[in-house]
Amino acid sequence: MRKLGLKARLLDVKRSLKFRKNRKSQKTNYIPRWASSHFKDSNAFIEREIARGLQCVPVHKAKKRKVLIKLPKKMNFDTDYDTTVRHINAIIHLVKLTQKHKGKMLPKTAYELAGVNFDELEEISTPAALVLTSEVSNWEDSTRRKLVPQVKCWNDDIFQQLNDLGFFDLFDNKPNKKCCSTHISEKKLVKYKKGICGEKGVTKALKNDVASIVGEKVKQWTFLHSGLDEAITNVSHHAYPNPTATRTLKKTWFVTGSYHETKKELKIAFYDQGVGIPKTLPSSKIKEKVVEFLDRFPSAERKKDEMLLKAAVEIDRTSTGNNDRGKGLQDLLEFIKQRQNGRLSIISGRGSYSYIVDNGNETNRTFHSKLPVHGTLIIWSVIL
Repeated sequence: MRKLGLKARLLDVKRSLKFRKNRKSQKTNYIPRWASSHFKDSNAFIEREIARGLQCVPVHKAKKRKVLIKLPKKMNFDTDYDTTVRHINAIIHLVKLTQKHKGKMLPKTAYELAGVNFDELEEISTPAALVLTSEVSNWEDSTRRKLVPQVKCWNDDIFQQLNDLGFFDLFDNKPNKKCCSTHISEKKLVKYKKGICGEKGVTKALKNDVASIVGEKVKQWTFLHSGLDEAITNVSHHAYPNPTATRTLKKTWFVTGSYHETKKELKIAFYDQGVGIPKTLPSSKIKEKVVEFLDRFPSAERKKDEMLLKAAVEIDRTSTGNNDRGKGLQDLLEFIKQRQNGRLSIISGRGSYSYIVDNGNETNRTFHSKLPVHGTLIIWSVIL
């Protein structure tokens, strides 16, 4: 055998060190195969939702269980609640799984989100667009802003609507596509606002944007301003009670507005990704008032999320106990009453509550669903 020279020995040492470094990297960034049992519940959730209508397509990449979630044709919390929430919740679940393991390589047996496909989406309401945008924003943050929107086969109207909403502002890698839609939409949108706890001035900015699409100042805006401020304050105080258990990097909230010219309908949507009103209200400082309010209903109904939402609207104090707060939702009701035509809807957890004014006639409705909204969505709509 020939003796290795100095140059060959140095190359051999470098190869050895590189191999050791790679082995160490794989060890720290990979969840071992024996831990795959940890993902059984997660896999069962995805498989159960697929059986119930979730459009989920496998992406064969390195023999891993990467999946592509295909959005349905229509997304609307009023007319297509189950379909809308099912697809949004699948995104939330898979993003949360990735965040929980802090970017480590998941076992090949675990489902992992590869993408969200918008190609079949033909119609989406303003609130659904806002919630979808916020959850994609959370996914983008968890990938360190590496997502690339694939918009080649998108419906032109959907592309225009989401572009107006500011959806593509989420991405560092923006699409090159330009809108080719010849259809003039009767619905105008304002770009969404994303805020964090304690941030001020957003409501004023939203007011200016809404005035620009409506073409005039909105009367009785003071009541709406108060209600939005209350919703923003509630995010700071209640929506994220345990910072270590949140599914977002920051305590964020999202708000947008739209105006339908023919119907003269103004719609404002506000969404946070916190634990939801039903989980925070029973443990608040107004627990006694909540119990007193729920005593009016049968015992089987008292713990349901929709009853807790009803209590949140009708009890005029908040868990802080401060006299200068807690009138926010009541101001929103007053805003609708002043217009004589409108609706306030709150969706959180498995419940929803709606207060409706139709030509001066006031009614309220509650709704229970097996599919939860992971956060709080507040929608105000009025006829101007």
